[in-house]
Amino acid sequence: MRSVLALQERLSAPLYLVGGAVRNELLGLPISDIDVCSSLPALTVKEELGEAFSVRDVNPRIGTVKIAFGEEYYEYTQFRRDSYPVSSGAHRPLEVEFVSSPEEDAFRRDFTVNALYKRVSDGVILDPTGGLADLENKILRTTRSPEEVFSEDGLRLLRLVRFASELGFEIEEGTFLAAKKYAGLLADISPERIREEFMKILLADVKYGVSGAVFRGLELCREIGLYEYFLPELLEGIGVEQKSAYHKYDVYYHTLHTVEAAPPGLRLAALLHDIGKPLCVRRDGNMYYHSLESAEMAEKILLRLRFPKKEIAWLKEIVRWHMFDFNGQASENKKRQFVVREWDYLEDIVALKNADSVGTGYFKENEFGNYLLSLKKKLKEEGVPTSIRALPVKGADLIRLGVPEEKRSTVLRVLLERLAIEGVKRDRESALREAERIAKETEEEN
Repeated sequence: MRSVLALQERLSAPLYLVGGAVRNELLGLPISDIDVCSSLPALTVKEELGEAFSVRDVNPRIGTVKIAFGEEYYEYTQFRRDSYPVSSGAHRPLEVEFVSSPEEDAFRRDFTVNALYKRVSDGVILDPTGGLADLENKILRTTRSPEEVFSEDGLRLLRLVRFASELGFEIEEGTFLAAKKYAGLLADISPERIREEFMKILLADVKYGVSGAVFRGLELCREIGLYEYFLPELLEGIGVEQKSAYHKYDVYYHTLHTVEAAPPGLRLAALLHDIGKPLCVRRDGNMYYHSLESAEMAEKILLRLRFPKKEIAWLKEIVRWHMFDFNGQASENKKRQFVVREWDYLEDIVALKNADSVGTGYFKENEFGNYLLSLKKKLKEEGVPTSIRALPVKGADLIRLGVPEEKRSTVLRVLLERLAIEGVKRDRESALREAERIAKETEEEN
């Protein structure tokens, strides 16, 4: 934060660091986002900084501006007081009144530990809401009455969960009870904002290394009553028992333990990997095809939360195949076919399998999944094609052979899997003959 002194030198009013930067510095934690504030309007800040700083996204209405200096970035806000619609939870203030001091600004913020100010010129800490005591006692408390704070912005309910999890802080009783009371305000929040905040909860342990942070964050969402408004399907796993020889927990708690065991990039897939089990039990009386149902349900959930299509397709594939050969009963040929078919997804599928095994409460990893990785290595060594693009036979060859357009992709896929089973690198002419045989076989099947 060296350049913050350069910021102060150019500004005509005292500048303050505020929020997470001050909180984390006092806790000895890494600092990522740096927020600064003063009594100056955003346009004045832009003028006074001149060309020495990159200034963009100026919003005079709420007094904000984004500042860059070298590799450091700041979000500047003018001291203000916000007025919100009564109990809407919709985040956008109806009115903004600019004020002259941090003491007035502090009470528009969410939690006391986020309302600490550090004067840049001399390092003095200002604590208008009692955040220092709460920081010392590791407590999350709202800056004003929790009912008022939550009613202004329903997303603060998820932020409460995130900060409690990331920091390992307890939630003050009145704040917790008010969060439960106002949980319904989350329904007023856009799916995009919910998605962004919830994904941070799934990575809560990564942020500052707090053990058990993800499990606790997911449980807090349940205890406060938030899932009902963006992921009600997860709650259906509560009390759905599984075979005790293989599972220590019901579906819900198995899911949470699986999420906790999964690599950070697979947490969402782990959260949804068994989401279809309760439906399968109700409909079929068993869980045999739960991975297929879970993949379909996961797609609908992620569409609802406005995830990118590419991410949805990836996650759906991972969830769909996480049960393949879970007990090591598939034939070697089936395993080879699976490896080439899921070549680009295999590491993620196996990582989810391993987390799923840990989530049972009994096992450390899935040895049969790990075997698939060794098989992938073996296929590389054999030199067989591992993708349709790598086949010696191309679409133009199938056109010359007279294969109808609607069957060409099927012929190439089957050819790929057969070559993987053989484990021998074929020359082009031999592969063409095999492709022709496959094309005839598909005709006969129809």
